[in-house]
Amino acid sequence: MPLLVLKLYALINNPEHDLILGSVDASALCATLMILLGAYSRLGLDELVGYQGMSRFDFTIGIVLYAGSVAFLVLLLIDLVNAYSGVDNTTLFFAFFLVWPCYALVAFTAAWFRQGAEASRYPKYIALAKDLCYAALDVFSKAVFAWHTCSAAFGVQVLGSR
Repeated sequence: MPLLVLKLYALINNPEHDLILGSVDASALCATLMILLGAYSRLGLDELVGYQGMSRFDFTIGIVLYAGSVAFLVLLLIDLVNAYSGVDNTTLFFAFFLVWPCYALVAFTAAWFRQGAEASRYPKYIALAKDLCYAALDVFSKAVFAWHTCSAAFGVQVLGSR
């Protein structure tokens, strides 16, 4: 993710754009922190499942880290939208990274549905639904990014992209 963020800013190729985070490196750090905070809540605390057996401190830390991860995501998206506002055609770029909040929504929804499940095992229907949602989001966002990259590499205009 941090490398992808660096790539997105490199594609702008506008060193004079105003960044909320101050620099491209700070944006990459923001992306790294976003992943680390979300990973601890999701993997380290097992999506907060079995919170009845979890201490109140661990549960509170998990919620705070999830919220911090989403806050970093929103900050990064605002910074990217602001940076790309000066680009001629932003449709493909926005279609690529404005689906990122859907990944967080899928993670939250899976964690919420999992609260009612037995804590010792991961329910198959939740795992399947989450995998299908992530796959659909990946197919959409990666295809849009590849579409833009191919358009730029071969000089072919597709839906106003270049």
